[in-house]
Amino acid sequence: MAYETSWNLPMSSEAVSLDGEYIENHVSGYHTINVSGRESLEYLITDEERPVGMDGMEYYGKRQGGRTLTVRFALTAPTAAEFMVRFRKLKNFCRGENRTIRFADEPNAHYTGTLEAIEPPDEGQLNIMGEMRFYCADPYLVSDLITTVTASVEDGKLVAHVDNNGSGSVYPAYRIKHRTENGYIGIVHTGGAFEMGNIEEADTTPYEQSETLFNTETDGFDAFKPYTGNYPQNPGFNCNGTLKVGNVHKVDPATEDYETLYLDAHGTSSGGIFGGCWRLELPADSEGEVGAKNFYLWFQPQFMTGALGQTGIIQVSLADENNNFIACFEVSKTDATGNAARVVFLNGTVSDNGNGWYKKFDLLPTVYFEHNPFRHRGYEDLLKEGSKIRFYYWGAYYTVDIPAIKDKKVRFVYVFIGQYAGRSNYVTVMNVGKILGVKNRVEKQRDVPNRYSAGSEVVVDCESDSITVRGLPRNEEMVTGSAFYPLPPGETDIEFYTSSWCKEPPEITVEYRKRWL
Repeated sequence: MAYETSWNLPMSSEAVSLDGEYIENHVSGYHTINVSGRESLEYLITDEERPVGMDGMEYYGKRQGGRTLTVRFALTAPTAAEFMVRFRKLKNFCRGENRTIRFADEPNAHYTGTLEAIEPPDEGQLNIMGEMRFYCADPYLVSDLITTVTASVEDGKLVAHVDNNGSGSVYPAYRIKHRTENGYIGIVHTGGAFEMGNIEEADTTPYEQSETLFNTETDGFDAFKPYTGNYPQNPGFNCNGTLKVGNVHKVDPATEDYETLYLDAHGTSSGGIFGGCWRLELPADSEGEVGAKNFYLWFQPQFMTGALGQTGIIQVSLADENNNFIACFEVSKTDATGNAARVVFLNGTVSDNGNGWYKKFDLLPTVYFEHNPFRHRGYEDLLKEGSKIRFYYWGAYYTVDIPAIKDKKVRFVYVFIGQYAGRSNYVTVMNVGKILGVKNRVEKQRDVPNRYSAGSEVVVDCESDSITVRGLPRNEEMVTGSAFYPLPPGETDIEFYTSSWCKEPPEITVEYRKRWL
């Protein structure tokens, strides 16, 4: 496709794209002439002088420094005033830090750089030939395409063979999907070793066991039942609507399908809040005990508006054997004109504002992840450990101590999706997906509590130096002395290790982006 500029020239083969947008398409009269610095290769040498009387220098090593990309461009305008408008627009479009820089002749690879300078034009000019410079702290050209390698069992070892035919080291992401329980992960190659979990974690010693009581990802929503009775968090909720199970409303069609609870029949109310509610009663643990003093709940809410003025509410809450409220996660929107929403954690006892909220966060429920963690799938959890309640929201954990609930047992899990009285303009996407319930500290005399349960996915990302387990941050799982080692150019054999008692090796894929000087 040929792009035309005010110069009546086709877009240059070296035309510059910043964060996916070509400058020519945003600044009238602009044309990229050429770019220098893409192919430069310059090393920083470390040496020092030799003792007096000895010739030469003492060489210690070399490393690749940053890279400067110099873009030579033309800019024209019909008047001097319009020229300055276009030049200012060029500056505004190119500013910002760590921009993704692509060129038309290499559309599937990018640099990451920051505008260093743009030559100022002479006053009164209607057309100029100018230069601007972008500094790239990372000198490598990075592929947009992800290369994937799957590990397999060879001679009793779980191994992946990576052929990095780029010119720079790559920073892999290891995706580890557990088929069975496991307590330890080791990753070893010639570049170094990584460990997480506990290699000494036993499977047959006395311990307080964590048991999965329900998991909708594997068992569906059969354990949840429609509920129309008294709602423990707020008796003013009218639960006469109905929820239904169906495929998630997907923002990104490339993502996997999974089922969610969504509001099917809205219900009615003369006041307060109305909607549909499902309740799950915790099943007995392996010892026959019902209820959990120590309980972990993980779930995936999705909450996105499609227009201003939409309203609605999602609550996921816990109650005891007497149906008394314990703790609750809420995402809701009462703003009937704009797009302001909130995320609230409630515990019924401790409040930081007199409204029964333990924590409240403002939320902009758009389809953009930088505003809304619930744009496609949110990851949330609630943890009750005796008298303590721990909440998670957007990268941080919050814990409150409530002595009155120390001996209370979680007996019921509620999911409520609804609307506010007098409102019919519902939030476009309101549903709750995969829900996992785990009872902690079950007193047993067999398997120890295993860190990584069947079905859990561990992601070790060496580019961001991060670890997630079931989508939540877990860098504290890394063993001291480990590091997120890159893979050098050429062929690398990677070996993976698990707990000795792990019954079946996990599914492991290695993902990386090739890099070139």
